[in-house]
Amino acid sequence: MVEVPAGGDGELRRFILERHPVRGFWIRLDGAWREMRRHQRYPSPVEALLGEAVTASLLLAATLKFHGTLTLQLAGDGLVNLLVAQCTHEFVIRAVARFDDGIDGAIAFRQLVGDGRLTVTIEAEERSARYQGIVALAGATLAECLENYFATSEQLPTRIALAADSVSTGGVLLQKLPAAAGAQGEALAAVSQHVWEDLQPRVATLDASLLRLGPAEQVLQRVCGEHDCRLFQGSPVRFACRCSEGRVAGLLRSLGPDEMRSILAEQGAVTVTCEFCGRPYRFDAIDVERLFTGGANPEAPHSLN
Repeated sequence: MVEVPAGGDGELRRFILERHPVRGFWIRLDGAWREMRRHQRYPSPVEALLGEAVTASLLLAATLKFHGTLTLQLAGDGLVNLLVAQCTHEFVIRAVARFDDGIDGAIAFRQLVGDGRLTVTIEAEERSARYQGIVALAGATLAECLENYFATSEQLPTRIALAADSVSTGGVLLQKLPAAAGAQGEALAAVSQHVWEDLQPRVATLDASLLRLGPAEQVLQRVCGEHDCRLFQGSPVRFACRCSEGRVAGLLRSLGPDEMRSILAEQGAVTVTCEFCGRPYRFDAIDVERLFTGGANPEAPHSLN
């Protein structure tokens, strides 16, 4: 039996196979995943899909060298019509999903997403560059869709396992890298292909509870088995949203005093809810008047539910 972890926000760790061009990443999210949903409420199937997407965005970011933001987006005609998961190069996460009412019980991935597309966008700060890869949502799971993305956009053989529930998420990404050129490289490639074929089904059959709750060493023992594996130090994962009182106040000021007073007259207060974290910002009549007072500070405190 796998024990529930004691706590922590989350951790991502890189590993390699000794003597073979195979690398991978292991991840588990605990506190960061729960904190991200503190103000959000999702049906269980949507929650699980969102957890897998957040985990996947971190695994994708780990394969890259960049400073900026990676966005994983699912858009289709299913019950979940839009899902966005973001992480930075420092593994800071946020995410949101939009879905139809009435979702209940176990629902298959294909019914959740329908027909649509998977988009990976990378915005690098250092070069002000933007890369975007788009593939069809082809697969019975999110992991299969991402494997198709790597095969189509990156031309790298990749296997992914994902699992999520309301408490924690987990995942493994395994990649076969190009072998070195020359006769020696060709000989190594033949051996490595045999090893790669041995590892693939092990990733595909990883137990969901082990992925969500097991330590990296235990998960990789199942994946790598008798093959020598080197596991590196971990990187912390945390949740942070870009919303703030100042940003919301600035948005409301841009609507103008007449519009704000009209909303107050109709609703008694103005409430703005962040799409990504679900945090509500509530402005009463006094708060609104302060927004339009000369010299008002948009960071000044106001009512917060």
